[in-house]
Amino acid sequence: MFRLQPAQLDEYRSAFREDGYLLLRRVVPMAPLEQLCQRLCAEFARAKNAGELFSGGGMISGHLNCFPGAGSRFVLDALVEAGVLDLVRALSPQAERLPNVGCNFNLPSSSAQNHHLDGYASQPFMIANVAAVTTSVSNGAMQLSAGSHKRDYKYWEFALARLPALQLELSPGDVLLRPSTHWHRGMPNRTRTPRPMLGFSWEEGGSPLGDPYSVHEGQIKFLPNRYGQSLSGQLRERAFASLPSLGAGYLFLRSLLQS
Repeated sequence: MFRLQPAQLDEYRSAFREDGYLLLRRVVPMAPLEQLCQRLCAEFARAKNAGELFSGGGMISGHLNCFPGAGSRFVLDALVEAGVLDLVRALSPQAERLPNVGCNFNLPSSSAQNHHLDGYASQPFMIANVAAVTTSVSNGAMQLSAGSHKRDYKYWEFALARLPALQLELSPGDVLLRPSTHWHRGMPNRTRTPRPMLGFSWEEGGSPLGDPYSVHEGQIKFLPNRYGQSLSGQLRERAFASLPSLGAGYLFLRSLLQS
């Protein structure tokens, strides 16, 4: 299992500056992750059958946000024990508090997202993604745009740069550390099983709560993604999901006009 070795900090810093990410293998134990995935999938099926899920908000494109519940606390405990939070703070001193806790829930038959940053370029923060299942090209491994962290791109500049695409395949318990300013996108899940990916983020220094697992009464909760839930939001999501070039063209033109 991974354990942070202080003597390697300079090596980690150098690799992070150059590549824009760090991949740490075998940080979180696999067995409890498998049980967590079963709970997440079971709760999604229950909420869907009960009509409790929203319309739009990622349901059409197949990428949902999720709070994984207090039963996932063991993941953060493992990150602390392995020294991953110490590494995050060494790479980003503003990560002062415990992280916000979330999860990307990539549904079967999802579509590719448009390339984007997390948050705002002017307010960078650290993100630790933890693979809850084997994550591959087939079930929508995140696509990073190599080198995109090295400068502040407007969308049209990013589109013209045509940076190399990189999809990192992860095993359960692997951790991907990345800055919010690294351009990326969620990719299609071509399997029949949802693909959860846990996310710990330090926007504004981390969670304002003493216990980041106290939200939603500690229960698993599926949440809308960036698309709106109104009729216009659903139409926009459907158009962008079915015609990705339309969404990319819209974002290109909008950013060009705003320059």
